[in-house]
Amino acid sequence: LTVDDLDRFTPADYLGLRILGSVAAVLGSVLLAAAIYGDDGPIVLGAVAGLAAVRFFGAQASMSQAMFQRAERLDFVALSIFVRSTAGLAAFAVAMWLTGNLPLALASEAALWALSYGVMDTRLLRRLNLDLPLSALRRTGLRRIGRLMLWVLPVGVALWALRAANAVPTILLEHHAGLAEVGLFGALAYAHTVLSMMANSVSSAAAARLRRHVRAERWSAVRGLGARMVLVTAGLGIVGSVAAWVVGTPVVTAVFGPDYADRQLLTVIVVASSVYLVAAPLVTVVTACQAFRWRVAMSGGCLAASAIAALLLVPPYAAMGAAGAFLISAVVYLAAGLIAFRRLTARGKPAA
Repeated sequence: LTVDDLDRFTPADYLGLRILGSVAAVLGSVLLAAAIYGDDGPIVLGAVAGLAAVRFFGAQASMSQAMFQRAERLDFVALSIFVRSTAGLAAFAVAMWLTGNLPLALASEAALWALSYGVMDTRLLRRLNLDLPLSALRRTGLRRIGRLMLWVLPVGVALWALRAANAVPTILLEHHAGLAEVGLFGALAYAHTVLSMMANSVSSAAAARLRRHVRAERWSAVRGLGARMVLVTAGLGIVGSVAAWVVGTPVVTAVFGPDYADRQLLTVIVVASSVYLVAAPLVTVVTACQAFRWRVAMSGGCLAASAIAALLLVPPYAAMGAAGAFLISAVVYLAAGLIAFRRLTARGKPAA
């Protein structure tokens, strides 16, 4: 939605797709949990249903945030996230403390997420004249929603492939080295989550403006803004990598305990995450160009590199091998992003 010109589809189409997809995800999660954990009692099924409800309302909130990004009101994005996360965390904590019931705590969190969306997000959207009530669904239909789904499907495939690329080393690590190594790698890999949040922030800030430059064929502006974003993320990555080497051991010891204080492993993971961080603005440019097949190619290459590297490195080197595979896949992803960026923004350059 952030980079759609809305000349073929409307916000109502996106609302319909979001609701149908979210309902299907909730039903699929509950049915799958019932099939796998049906004999484990209502607590497990209730927890899965509660978490699915949280994700359902989170999906609706993400659409309003995309509309805030289109209007370049990142202050509204921040306010929406802050209110929803604070209210949800408070509801979860209070319910868990009073009852000790996980499904009830998750249901409470979902209810507060829904309330924050209904109160905060809709009010902010109304201030921008972008209010989108459920009655807007009358302006769309299953055929239009289906066409929209097919148009954005490559983005979903690309996201799946990227997540699979990050999961492959962990899966092989569990198979060859056991859960203890997975726990070590997973705890230190939390740094990737932190850096990914930074990358998403930088990308969100520029996506709508990049799309306007692309539509107006201001390719020098696209290249300039993309290059500045890369410089910012590269700077953040360098700072993070140096910090991991210099102060990573005491920080990890304080957070996770001395058994997780592996400075070399942490540094490799943070360096790999930093490479992904640098690639993020390039992905934003590709998305702004609506070159979704390039995203599939980038993520597919990343997945192939991750699988091959993990097969070669994890059996002999365990967690360090998984970190090495993570780094190799990140380098491949960045290289593919640079190729895509160069190809897509070459228009408008003077002939050599």
